[in-house]
Amino acid sequence: MHHGPPPQWFIKRRGLKYLILYLLSTKGPMTGAQIIDEIERLSMGFWRPSPGSVYPALEELESEGLIRIARVEGTKKYYEITESGRTLLGLPSVDKTTAAVNDFVSLARYIIDNWDAVSEYDKNRVREVLRDLVRTVGLQC
Repeated sequence: MHHGPPPQWFIKRRGLKYLILYLLSTKGPMTGAQIIDEIERLSMGFWRPSPGSVYPALEELESEGLIRIARVEGTKKYYEITESGRTLLGLPSVDKTTAAVNDFVSLARYIIDNWDAVSEYDKNRVREVLRDLVRTVGLQC
């Protein structure tokens, strides 16, 4: 079963609403602005949806009973996925550590696929993190 970020075909075929549901199912309650930022982060800066597309999608998802407002802090509304939303996605509940590992694996695969386009500075940053990871897990390389 797939537990990382949805593949590109899923996003293009299913659209923004499904991506929002995915994010809320893996990250927990988020504001519209946080959803926009997270989509930009997951796409490595290639896509930043506009508020004019995200907020209507949130309203539609809420009216369909797929998300609800978890809490309000001042003018900020935090949305969370409902059981109906989880059922629609068919995704299991994922704890934050598993979600972080899923993100790490997906981003690592993206970096591997685009290694030739990565700057030398960023390659060195990746190497440093890999050394820390190898040391932490006790692997011999």
